[in-house]
Amino acid sequence: MKYAEARDAIRTGDLIALRRRKGLLPWLTRLICRSPYTHTAVAVWSGVGQDRRLLVAEQKASGASLAPLSQYAGEDFDVFSAPQESMARIEGAIWEALGKPIGYDVGDLLRIAASRLLGWPLPRLDDEQLVCSALSAAIYLNAEWYPWFLPSIPAPDDVVAALESVPRLVVRPYA
Repeated sequence: MKYAEARDAIRTGDLIALRRRKGLLPWLTRLICRSPYTHTAVAVWSGVGQDRRLLVAEQKASGASLAPLSQYAGEDFDVFSAPQESMARIEGAIWEALGKPIGYDVGDLLRIAASRLLGWPLPRLDDEQLVCSALSAAIYLNAEWYPWFLPSIPAPDDVVAALESVPRLVVRPYA
């Protein structure tokens, strides 16, 4: 379905897993992870009535922030339901995550690559700077999600796999 058709079916807490095809970083992410997923964010509805907006909590160079999901209307993405055990606490965990991790951790991208390609172990704990999927996972973990397995620095496909579900919505601009 197209974004306009999917928008109202997206719920606060849903994982947005992008399948970007353009750009160096998405290409490297697909190559290293052997997965179509190149970026993750967590959906959150904000406001009421006509002021209601669908946003995503995501990690960018400036840190964790909110952005309109419509910025990805021209992209392919899948929507996964938030972990059921976390639903009661998910919105608070999203708001708590905003503004905390400052900066995007390029070093973590290199750690993920070294782990995937060379078998090097990931550190036990992630530091304050995060990659997009680590922020998505942190939101769920702070909402008391307990996945059976999740690396200390998860790549986008790790968060998707840990949710142990199929996409609830498949959004394609060409649908």
